[in-house]
Amino acid sequence: MKAFARFAIALTVLLALAGVAGAQSWTNLTNQPGAATGPMLQLRDGRILVNESQGPDTGVWFILTPNATGSYVNGTWSTTGHLPAGYAPIYFGSQVLNNGKQVVIEGGEYNNGVAVWTTLGAVGNIVPWGNVTWTLNSPPTGWGTIGDAQSIILANGKYMQANCCTPQNAIFNGPNSWLATGSVSQSNNDESGFTLLTSDKVLTVDAKNSPCGNGVNGGAELYDQGTGAWTCTGQTPIHLYNPADEELGSAVLMYNNKVFQSGGNVVATALYDVASGTWTAGPVPPGGLDQADGPGALEPNGKVLVDYSPGLFQGGCQFLEYNPTSNSLTATANNAGCPSGSSFVGHLMILPTGQIMFTDFGTSPVSAYTPAPGVVAAAVPTILAASTNLKIGSANNVLYGRQLNGLSQNNAYGDDYQGETNYPLVRLTCTGGGCTVGNVYYAFTHDDSTHSIKPGTIMFTHFDLPATIPAGTYSVQSVANGIGSNSIIVSVK
Repeated sequence: MKAFARFAIALTVLLALAGVAGAQSWTNLTNQPGAATGPMLQLRDGRILVNESQGPDTGVWFILTPNATGSYVNGTWSTTGHLPAGYAPIYFGSQVLNNGKQVVIEGGEYNNGVAVWTTLGAVGNIVPWGNVTWTLNSPPTGWGTIGDAQSIILANGKYMQANCCTPQNAIFNGPNSWLATGSVSQSNNDESGFTLLTSDKVLTVDAKNSPCGNGVNGGAELYDQGTGAWTCTGQTPIHLYNPADEELGSAVLMYNNKVFQSGGNVVATALYDVASGTWTAGPVPPGGLDQADGPGALEPNGKVLVDYSPGLFQGGCQFLEYNPTSNSLTATANNAGCPSGSSFVGHLMILPTGQIMFTDFGTSPVSAYTPAPGVVAAAVPTILAASTNLKIGSANNVLYGRQLNGLSQNNAYGDDYQGETNYPLVRLTCTGGGCTVGNVYYAFTHDDSTHSIKPGTIMFTHFDLPATIPAGTYSVQSVANGIGSNSIIVSVK
Protein backbone atom coordinates (compact mmCIF):
# COMPACT_ATOMS: atom_id res chain seq x y z
CA MET A 1 0.00 0.00 0.00
CA LYS A 2 1.25 3.47 -0.87
CA ALA A 3 0.83 6.43 1.42
CA PHE A 4 -1.85 9.07 0.82
CA ALA A 5 -0.11 12.41 0.95
CA ARG A 6 1.58 14.85 -1.35
CA PHE A 7 4.73 12.95 -2.20
CA ALA A 8 7.73 14.60 -0.60
CA ILE A 9 10.68 12.36 0.09
CA ALA A 10 14.30 13.10 0.72
CA LEU A 11 16.85 11.88 -1.77
CA THR A 12 18.14 8.58 -0.47
CA VAL A 13 20.14 7.31 -3.38
CA LEU A 14 22.51 9.26 -5.60
CA LEU A 15 22.90 7.81 -9.05
CA ALA A 16 25.83 8.24 -11.37
CA LEU A 17 24.79 6.31 -14.42
CA ALA A 18 26.68 6.75 -17.66
CA GLY A 19 25.35 6.69 -21.19
CA VAL A 20 22.62 9.34 -21.08
CA ALA A 21 21.88 10.12 -24.71
CA GLY A 22 21.85 13.73 -25.85
CA ALA A 23 18.99 13.47 -28.33
CA GLN A 24 16.37 12.79 -25.66
CA SER A 25 15.10 15.71 -23.62
CA TRP A 26 12.41 16.90 -21.22
CA THR A 27 10.40 20.09 -21.56
CA ASN A 28 8.15 21.49 -18.84
CA LEU A 29 4.74 22.45 -20.17
CA THR A 30 4.49 26.21 -20.62
CA ASN A 31 1.26 26.25 -18.65
CA GLN A 32 0.73 24.11 -15.56
CA PRO A 33 -2.55 22.82 -14.10
CA GLY A 34 -2.01 24.46 -10.71
CA ALA A 35 -2.54 21.17 -8.86
CA ALA A 36 -0.73 17.92 -8.12
CA THR A 37 -1.86 15.72 -11.01
CA GLY A 38 -1.52 12.02 -11.77
CA PRO A 39 -3.58 9.70 -14.01
CA MET A 40 -4.13 10.80 -17.63
CA LEU A 41 -6.65 9.66 -20.24
CA GLN A 42 -6.54 10.58 -23.91
CA LEU A 43 -9.95 11.76 -25.08
CA ARG A 44 -11.08 11.01 -28.60
CA ASP A 45 -11.01 14.69 -29.61
CA GLY A 46 -7.27 15.06 -28.99
CA ARG A 47 -7.55 16.52 -25.48
CA ILE A 48 -6.03 14.97 -22.34
CA LEU A 49 -8.13 14.35 -19.22
CA VAL A 50 -6.02 14.53 -16.04
CA ASN A 51 -6.91 13.80 -12.41
CA GLU A 52 -5.82 15.79 -9.36
CA SER A 53 -4.41 12.92 -7.36
CA GLN A 54 -2.95 14.67 -4.33
CA GLY A 55 -4.18 17.58 -2.30
CA PRO A 56 -7.44 18.49 -0.68
CA ASP A 57 -9.81 17.15 -3.38
CA THR A 58 -8.98 14.21 -5.64
CA GLY A 59 -12.39 14.36 -7.31
CA VAL A 60 -11.18 17.26 -9.48
CA TRP A 61 -10.36 16.72 -13.18
CA PHE A 62 -8.52 18.93 -15.62
CA ILE A 63 -8.36 18.99 -19.41
CA LEU A 64 -5.23 19.85 -21.39
CA THR A 65 -6.08 21.26 -24.84
CA PRO A 66 -3.32 21.57 -27.46
CA ASN A 67 -2.70 25.02 -28.93
CA ALA A 68 -3.66 26.09 -32.44
CA THR A 69 -0.67 24.33 -34.02
CA GLY A 70 -1.20 21.09 -32.10
CA SER A 71 1.40 21.63 -29.37
CA TYR A 72 0.66 20.07 -25.99
CA VAL A 73 3.75 21.66 -24.46
CA ASN A 74 2.14 25.04 -25.19
CA GLY A 75 -1.41 23.86 -24.51
CA THR A 76 -3.90 25.30 -22.05
CA TRP A 77 -5.63 23.84 -18.99
CA SER A 78 -9.24 24.02 -17.87
CA THR A 79 -11.23 22.30 -15.13
CA THR A 80 -14.06 19.95 -15.98
CA GLY A 81 -16.74 18.04 -14.08
CA HIS A 82 -16.18 16.95 -10.49
CA LEU A 83 -16.71 13.34 -9.44
CA PRO A 84 -19.98 12.73 -7.55
CA ALA A 85 -20.11 13.66 -3.87
CA GLY A 86 -18.43 11.10 -1.63
CA TYR A 87 -16.19 9.70 -4.36
CA ALA A 88 -12.64 11.08 -4.43
CA PRO A 89 -10.33 8.11 -5.13
CA ILE A 90 -6.62 7.57 -5.55
CA TYR A 91 -5.21 4.56 -7.48
CA PHE A 92 -8.19 3.31 -9.48
CA GLY A 93 -9.22 1.60 -12.72
CA SER A 94 -9.87 3.90 -15.69
CA GLN A 95 -10.74 3.62 -19.38
CA VAL A 96 -12.17 5.63 -22.26
CA LEU A 97 -14.92 3.47 -23.76
CA ASN A 98 -15.00 2.45 -27.40
CA ASN A 99 -18.02 4.71 -28.01
CA GLY A 100 -15.71 7.65 -27.33
CA LYS A 101 -18.46 9.41 -25.41
CA GLN A 102 -17.87 7.91 -21.97
CA VAL A 103 -15.03 7.33 -19.55
CA VAL A 104 -15.32 4.91 -16.64
CA ILE A 105 -13.54 5.27 -13.29
CA GLU A 106 -13.77 2.30 -10.93
CA GLY A 107 -12.70 1.69 -7.35
CA GLY A 108 -9.77 3.24 -5.53
CA GLU A 109 -7.24 2.08 -2.97
CA TYR A 110 -8.10 5.28 -1.12
CA ASN A 111 -11.32 7.26 -1.05
CA ASN A 112 -11.49 10.68 0.55
CA GLY A 113 -8.02 10.07 1.94
CA VAL A 114 -8.88 6.80 3.69
CA ALA A 115 -7.58 3.35 2.67
CA VAL A 116 -10.83 1.48 2.00
CA TRP A 117 -10.43 -0.41 -1.33
CA THR A 118 -13.72 1.14 -2.35
CA THR A 119 -16.28 -0.31 -4.78
CA LEU A 120 -17.52 3.14 -5.77
CA GLY A 121 -17.19 4.15 -9.40
CA ALA A 122 -18.38 6.76 -11.88
CA VAL A 123 -19.22 7.15 -15.55
CA GLY A 124 -18.11 10.38 -17.18
CA ASN A 125 -20.22 11.59 -20.09
CA ILE A 126 -18.04 13.47 -22.55
CA VAL A 127 -19.20 16.40 -24.60
CA PRO A 128 -16.79 16.55 -27.56
CA TRP A 129 -14.58 19.63 -27.18
CA GLY A 130 -16.62 20.41 -24.03
CA ASN A 131 -17.00 19.27 -20.44
CA VAL A 132 -17.21 15.89 -18.74
CA THR A 133 -20.10 15.27 -16.33
CA TRP A 134 -20.01 12.39 -13.85
CA THR A 135 -22.61 10.05 -12.34
CA LEU A 136 -22.06 7.25 -9.84
CA ASN A 137 -21.75 3.72 -11.19
CA SER A 138 -22.64 0.58 -9.21
CA PRO A 139 -20.06 -2.22 -8.76
CA PRO A 140 -20.61 -5.80 -9.95
CA THR A 141 -23.12 -7.65 -7.80
CA GLY A 142 -21.59 -9.16 -4.69
CA TRP A 143 -18.22 -7.42 -4.93
CA GLY A 144 -16.93 -6.08 -1.63
CA THR A 145 -13.75 -4.57 -3.09
CA ILE A 146 -12.34 -3.09 -6.28
CA GLY A 147 -9.60 -0.90 -4.87
CA ASP A 148 -6.63 -0.21 -7.12
CA ALA A 149 -7.41 -3.12 -9.45
CA GLN A 150 -6.53 -3.11 -13.13
CA SER A 151 -8.88 -2.68 -16.09
CA ILE A 152 -8.70 -3.03 -19.87
CA ILE A 153 -10.63 -2.50 -23.09
CA LEU A 154 -10.69 -5.90 -24.77
CA ALA A 155 -10.11 -6.43 -28.49
CA ASN A 156 -13.89 -6.68 -28.93
CA GLY A 157 -14.28 -3.20 -27.46
CA LYS A 158 -15.69 -4.26 -24.09
CA TYR A 159 -14.42 -2.93 -20.76
CA MET A 160 -13.15 -5.55 -18.26
CA GLN A 161 -12.56 -4.65 -14.61
CA ALA A 162 -10.70 -6.72 -12.02
CA ASN A 163 -11.46 -7.03 -8.32
CA CYS A 164 -8.25 -6.27 -6.44
CA CYS A 165 -8.75 -8.66 -3.60
CA THR A 166 -10.42 -11.71 -5.19
CA PRO A 167 -9.80 -13.58 -8.46
CA GLN A 168 -12.99 -12.07 -9.95
CA ASN A 169 -13.33 -10.07 -13.15
CA ALA A 170 -16.39 -8.50 -14.77
CA ILE A 171 -17.43 -6.98 -18.10
CA PHE A 172 -19.06 -3.54 -18.09
CA ASN A 173 -22.52 -3.81 -19.65
CA GLY A 174 -23.51 -0.17 -19.40
CA PRO A 175 -24.04 2.14 -16.41
CA ASN A 176 -24.77 0.15 -13.22
CA SER A 177 -24.64 -3.17 -15.11
CA TRP A 178 -21.93 -5.84 -15.18
CA LEU A 179 -21.50 -9.41 -16.45
CA ALA A 180 -19.24 -11.85 -14.62
CA THR A 181 -16.37 -13.37 -16.61
CA GLY A 182 -13.51 -15.75 -15.85
CA SER A 183 -11.51 -15.60 -12.62
CA VAL A 184 -7.70 -15.72 -12.63
CA SER A 185 -5.85 -18.79 -11.36
CA GLN A 186 -3.88 -16.88 -8.70
CA SER A 187 -5.58 -16.19 -5.38
CA ASN A 188 -6.49 -12.63 -6.33
CA ASN A 189 -5.77 -9.89 -8.87
CA ASP A 190 -3.96 -7.56 -6.48
CA GLU A 191 -0.79 -5.92 -7.88
CA SER A 192 -1.02 -7.61 -11.30
CA GLY A 193 -1.78 -5.74 -14.53
CA PHE A 194 -3.56 -6.40 -17.83
CA THR A 195 -1.78 -6.20 -21.21
CA LEU A 196 -3.64 -6.53 -24.52
CA LEU A 197 -1.75 -8.71 -27.01
CA THR A 198 -1.73 -8.95 -30.81
CA SER A 199 -3.45 -12.34 -30.41
CA ASP A 200 -6.50 -10.48 -28.98
CA LYS A 201 -5.79 -12.17 -25.64
CA VAL A 202 -4.91 -10.44 -22.38
CA LEU A 203 -1.73 -11.17 -20.42
CA THR A 204 -1.44 -10.92 -16.65
CA VAL A 205 1.69 -11.74 -14.65
CA ASP A 206 0.88 -13.32 -11.31
CA ALA A 207 2.01 -11.32 -8.30
CA LYS A 208 1.85 -14.27 -5.94
CA ASN A 209 2.29 -18.03 -6.02
CA SER A 210 -0.23 -19.65 -8.34
CA PRO A 211 -0.88 -22.91 -10.21
CA CYS A 212 0.82 -21.25 -13.21
CA GLY A 213 4.18 -21.06 -11.40
CA ASN A 214 6.35 -23.80 -9.97
CA GLY A 215 7.45 -22.21 -6.71
CA VAL A 216 10.71 -21.00 -8.21
CA ASN A 217 9.57 -19.37 -11.44
CA GLY A 218 6.61 -17.01 -11.51
CA GLY A 219 3.33 -17.67 -13.24
CA ALA A 220 1.54 -15.83 -16.05
CA GLU A 221 -1.95 -16.17 -17.49
CA LEU A 222 -3.87 -15.42 -20.68
CA TYR A 223 -7.53 -14.36 -20.93
CA ASP A 224 -9.54 -15.41 -23.98
CA GLN A 225 -12.38 -12.99 -24.73
CA GLY A 226 -14.22 -15.71 -26.65
CA THR A 227 -14.36 -18.25 -23.84
CA GLY A 228 -14.00 -15.89 -20.88
CA ALA A 229 -11.41 -18.27 -19.41
CA TRP A 230 -7.85 -17.82 -18.13
CA THR A 231 -5.08 -20.31 -18.94
CA CYS A 232 -1.42 -20.49 -17.93
CA THR A 233 1.21 -19.21 -20.37
CA GLY A 234 4.84 -20.03 -19.70
CA GLN A 235 6.67 -19.13 -16.52
CA THR A 236 8.71 -16.03 -15.83
CA PRO A 237 12.48 -16.66 -15.33
CA ILE A 238 12.17 -15.73 -11.65
CA HIS A 239 9.49 -14.31 -9.41
CA LEU A 240 9.28 -10.72 -10.63
CA TYR A 241 7.64 -9.73 -7.37
CA ASN A 242 8.81 -9.73 -3.76
CA PRO A 243 6.43 -11.92 -1.69
CA ALA A 244 6.58 -9.36 1.14
CA ASP A 245 4.86 -6.67 -0.94
CA GLU A 246 3.82 -8.36 -4.23
CA GLU A 247 4.42 -5.21 -6.26
CA LEU A 248 5.01 -5.49 -10.02
CA GLY A 249 6.25 -3.02 -12.60
CA SER A 250 4.91 -2.05 -16.00
CA ALA A 251 4.34 -4.49 -18.87
CA VAL A 252 4.68 -2.88 -22.32
CA LEU A 253 3.96 -4.73 -25.57
CA MET A 254 6.63 -3.68 -28.07
CA TYR A 255 6.66 -3.55 -31.86
CA ASN A 256 8.69 -6.78 -32.00
CA ASN A 257 5.65 -8.58 -30.52
CA LYS A 258 7.30 -9.09 -27.16
CA VAL A 259 6.24 -7.74 -23.77
CA PHE A 260 8.85 -5.96 -21.68
CA GLN A 261 7.91 -6.69 -18.05
CA SER A 262 9.64 -4.75 -15.26
CA GLY A 263 10.24 -6.38 -11.89
CA GLY A 264 8.59 -4.97 -8.78
CA ASN A 265 10.70 -4.79 -5.64
CA VAL A 266 13.07 -7.10 -7.54
CA VAL A 267 16.03 -5.95 -9.63
CA ALA A 268 15.11 -7.85 -12.78
CA THR A 269 13.16 -7.71 -16.04
CA ALA A 270 11.66 -10.33 -18.34
CA LEU A 271 10.46 -10.65 -21.92
CA TYR A 272 7.33 -12.49 -23.07
CA ASP A 273 7.22 -13.68 -26.67
CA VAL A 274 3.58 -13.46 -27.76
CA ALA A 275 4.01 -15.85 -30.71
CA SER A 276 5.63 -18.67 -28.72
CA GLY A 277 4.09 -18.00 -25.31
CA THR A 278 7.49 -18.25 -23.65
CA TRP A 279 9.50 -16.07 -21.26
CA THR A 280 13.19 -15.16 -21.20
CA ALA A 281 15.22 -13.06 -18.81
CA GLY A 282 15.67 -9.42 -19.72
CA PRO A 283 18.57 -7.14 -18.80
CA VAL A 284 19.29 -6.47 -15.13
CA PRO A 285 18.49 -2.82 -14.31
CA PRO A 286 21.57 -0.73 -13.47
CA GLY A 287 22.31 0.75 -10.07
CA GLY A 288 20.03 -1.56 -8.08
CA LEU A 289 16.91 0.02 -9.60
CA ASP A 290 13.51 -1.65 -9.79
CA GLN A 291 9.92 -0.64 -10.40
CA ALA A 292 7.69 -1.40 -7.43
CA ASP A 293 4.80 0.23 -9.27
CA GLY A 294 5.75 2.71 -11.94
CA PRO A 295 5.10 3.73 -15.52
CA GLY A 296 6.35 2.64 -18.91
CA ALA A 297 5.53 3.93 -22.40
CA LEU A 298 6.44 2.79 -25.90
CA GLU A 299 8.23 5.36 -28.04
CA PRO A 300 7.53 5.65 -31.79
CA ASN A 301 11.12 4.49 -32.41
CA GLY A 302 10.39 1.18 -30.65
CA LYS A 303 12.21 1.79 -27.38
CA VAL A 304 10.45 1.66 -24.01
CA LEU A 305 10.72 4.60 -21.60
CA VAL A 306 10.46 3.54 -17.94
CA ASP A 307 10.71 5.30 -14.59
CA TYR A 308 12.63 3.21 -11.99
CA SER A 309 13.73 3.77 -8.39
CA PRO A 310 15.45 1.58 -5.79
CA GLY A 311 13.68 -0.67 -3.32
CA LEU A 312 10.08 -0.20 -2.21
CA PHE A 313 8.72 3.33 -2.77
CA GLN A 314 12.09 4.98 -2.12
CA GLY A 315 13.44 8.13 -3.70
CA GLY A 316 16.26 8.10 -6.22
CA CYS A 317 14.32 7.68 -9.46
CA GLN A 318 15.99 7.43 -12.85
CA PHE A 319 14.47 7.30 -16.31
CA LEU A 320 15.72 4.39 -18.38
CA GLU A 321 15.17 3.20 -21.94
CA TYR A 322 14.88 -0.43 -22.99
CA ASN A 323 16.23 -0.99 -26.48
CA PRO A 324 14.79 -4.20 -27.98
CA THR A 325 17.40 -4.26 -30.74
CA SER A 326 20.35 -4.45 -28.36
CA ASN A 327 18.38 -5.95 -25.44
CA SER A 328 19.80 -3.23 -23.19
CA LEU A 329 18.42 -1.04 -20.42
CA THR A 330 20.30 2.24 -20.04
CA ALA A 331 19.85 5.64 -18.43
CA THR A 332 18.29 8.49 -20.35
CA ALA A 333 17.63 12.12 -19.48
CA ASN A 334 15.93 12.74 -16.14
CA ASN A 335 13.23 15.34 -15.67
CA ALA A 336 13.01 17.79 -12.78
CA GLY A 337 11.35 15.28 -10.42
CA CYS A 338 14.22 12.79 -10.55
CA PRO A 339 16.22 11.70 -8.70
CA SER A 340 14.27 13.00 -5.68
CA GLY A 341 11.05 11.12 -6.52
CA SER A 342 10.01 7.47 -6.58
CA SER A 343 8.71 5.50 -9.54
CA PHE A 344 5.28 4.89 -8.01
CA VAL A 345 4.25 8.54 -8.25
CA GLY A 346 4.98 8.63 -11.98
CA HIS A 347 2.53 8.40 -14.87
CA LEU A 348 3.47 8.31 -18.56
CA MET A 349 1.31 8.70 -21.66
CA ILE A 350 2.23 8.97 -25.33
CA LEU A 351 0.86 12.13 -26.97
CA PRO A 352 -0.38 12.35 -30.57
CA THR A 353 2.81 14.31 -31.32
CA GLY A 354 5.02 11.34 -30.37
CA GLN A 355 6.19 13.04 -27.18
CA ILE A 356 5.49 11.35 -23.83
CA MET A 357 3.72 13.31 -21.09
CA PHE A 358 4.72 12.81 -17.45
CA THR A 359 2.94 13.64 -14.20
CA ASP A 360 4.14 12.71 -10.71
CA PHE A 361 1.70 13.95 -8.07
CA GLY A 362 3.26 17.40 -8.18
CA THR A 363 6.80 16.32 -7.31
CA SER A 364 7.83 18.22 -10.44
CA PRO A 365 6.08 20.25 -13.15
CA VAL A 366 4.06 18.40 -15.76
CA SER A 367 6.52 17.73 -18.57
CA ALA A 368 6.96 16.06 -21.95
CA TYR A 369 9.75 13.75 -23.07
CA THR A 370 11.00 14.01 -26.64
CA PRO A 371 12.46 10.65 -27.65
CA ALA A 372 15.14 10.09 -30.23
CA PRO A 373 13.78 10.46 -33.77
CA GLY A 374 12.48 7.50 -35.70
CA VAL A 375 9.31 5.50 -36.29
CA VAL A 376 9.02 1.74 -36.57
CA ALA A 377 7.74 1.32 -40.13
CA ALA A 378 5.57 -1.70 -39.34
CA ALA A 379 3.68 0.31 -36.71
CA VAL A 380 2.48 3.06 -39.08
CA PRO A 381 -1.32 3.05 -39.59
CA THR A 382 -2.71 3.39 -43.10
CA ILE A 383 -5.78 5.26 -44.31
CA LEU A 384 -7.42 3.24 -47.08
CA ALA A 385 -10.52 5.36 -47.74
CA ALA A 386 -12.43 8.29 -46.30
CA SER A 387 -14.81 11.04 -47.33
CA THR A 388 -12.89 13.89 -48.94
CA ASN A 389 -15.69 16.46 -49.01
CA LEU A 390 -16.63 17.25 -45.43
CA LYS A 391 -19.02 19.70 -43.83
CA ILE A 392 -18.25 21.89 -40.83
CA GLY A 393 -19.80 20.28 -37.75
CA SER A 394 -20.74 17.09 -39.61
CA ALA A 395 -21.13 13.84 -37.67
CA ASN A 396 -20.58 10.14 -38.38
CA ASN A 397 -18.11 10.55 -41.20
CA VAL A 398 -16.27 7.27 -41.79
CA LEU A 399 -12.56 6.59 -42.17
CA TYR A 400 -11.34 3.13 -43.21
CA GLY A 401 -7.82 1.93 -42.66
CA ARG A 402 -5.30 -0.67 -41.63
CA GLN A 403 -4.17 -1.08 -37.98
CA LEU A 404 -5.71 2.26 -36.99
CA ASN A 405 -5.52 1.17 -33.32
CA GLY A 406 -1.76 0.76 -33.50
CA LEU A 407 0.07 -2.39 -32.41
CA SER A 408 0.21 -1.84 -28.63
CA GLN A 409 -1.71 -0.32 -25.74
CA ASN A 410 1.51 1.67 -25.39
CA ASN A 411 1.24 3.02 -21.82
CA ALA A 412 1.44 0.79 -18.75
CA TYR A 413 1.90 0.76 -14.97
CA GLY A 414 1.65 -1.98 -12.33
CA ASP A 415 -2.02 -2.22 -11.34
CA ASP A 416 -2.82 1.33 -10.25
CA TYR A 417 -3.11 3.28 -13.49
CA GLN A 418 -4.41 2.63 -17.00
CA GLY A 419 -4.02 5.22 -19.76
CA GLU A 420 -3.99 3.22 -22.99
CA THR A 421 -3.95 5.05 -26.32
CA ASN A 422 -4.62 2.21 -28.79
CA TYR A 423 -7.43 3.84 -30.73
CA PRO A 424 -7.51 6.19 -33.72
CA LEU A 425 -7.48 9.95 -33.59
CA VAL A 426 -8.23 11.96 -36.72
CA ARG A 427 -5.97 15.01 -37.09
CA LEU A 428 -6.59 17.72 -39.66
CA THR A 429 -3.83 20.19 -40.57
CA CYS A 430 -4.73 23.23 -42.68
CA THR A 431 -2.94 23.52 -46.02
CA GLY A 432 -4.84 26.55 -47.35
CA GLY A 433 -8.13 27.59 -48.88
CA GLY A 434 -9.28 29.92 -46.13
CA CYS A 435 -8.01 28.35 -42.91
CA THR A 436 -4.70 29.34 -41.33
CA VAL A 437 -1.95 27.18 -42.81
CA GLY A 438 -0.40 24.91 -40.18
CA ASN A 439 -3.28 25.08 -37.71
CA VAL A 440 -4.30 21.71 -36.30
CA TYR A 441 -7.77 20.42 -35.46
CA TYR A 442 -8.83 17.07 -34.08
CA ALA A 443 -12.06 15.40 -35.09
CA PHE A 444 -13.98 13.39 -32.49
CA THR A 445 -13.61 9.66 -33.20
CA HIS A 446 -16.03 7.06 -31.88
CA ASP A 447 -17.58 3.61 -32.33
CA ASP A 448 -14.62 1.90 -33.97
CA SER A 449 -15.38 -1.42 -35.66
CA THR A 450 -12.77 -3.20 -33.51
CA HIS A 451 -10.30 -2.57 -30.72
CA SER A 452 -7.90 -5.25 -31.93
CA ILE A 453 -4.20 -4.51 -32.27
CA LYS A 454 -3.47 -7.44 -34.59
CA PRO A 455 -1.03 -6.37 -37.31
CA GLY A 456 -2.77 -5.48 -40.55
CA THR A 457 -6.26 -5.32 -39.04
CA ILE A 458 -8.72 -3.65 -41.45
CA MET A 459 -11.17 -1.46 -39.56
CA PHE A 460 -13.08 1.79 -39.55
CA THR A 461 -13.84 4.61 -37.17
CA HIS A 462 -16.52 7.29 -37.21
CA PHE A 463 -15.49 10.90 -36.82
CA ASP A 464 -17.29 14.18 -36.20
CA LEU A 465 -15.93 17.59 -37.14
CA PRO A 466 -16.02 20.51 -34.70
CA ALA A 467 -18.42 23.34 -35.46
CA THR A 468 -15.48 25.73 -35.02
CA ILE A 469 -13.27 24.33 -37.77
CA PRO A 470 -12.91 26.91 -40.56
CA ALA A 471 -13.54 26.07 -44.20
CA GLY A 472 -10.44 25.13 -46.13
CA THR A 473 -8.26 22.36 -47.46
CA TYR A 474 -6.73 19.98 -44.93
CA SER A 475 -4.23 17.18 -44.75
CA VAL A 476 -5.77 14.37 -42.70
CA GLN A 477 -3.95 11.67 -40.73
CA SER A 478 -5.13 8.89 -38.47
CA VAL A 479 -2.94 8.82 -35.35
CA ALA A 480 -2.41 5.97 -32.88
CA ASN A 481 0.18 5.86 -30.10
CA GLY A 482 1.90 9.01 -31.35
CA ILE A 483 2.38 7.65 -34.89
CA GLY A 484 0.62 9.30 -37.82
CA SER A 485 -0.62 7.51 -40.92
CA ASN A 486 -0.26 8.47 -44.54
CA SER A 487 -2.01 11.74 -45.38
CA ILE A 488 -5.04 12.37 -47.54
CA ILE A 489 -6.31 15.75 -48.69
CA VAL A 490 -9.86 16.75 -47.85
CA SER A 491 -12.04 19.78 -48.38
CA VAL A 492 -14.04 21.22 -45.46
CA LYS A 493 -16.95 23.54 -46.29
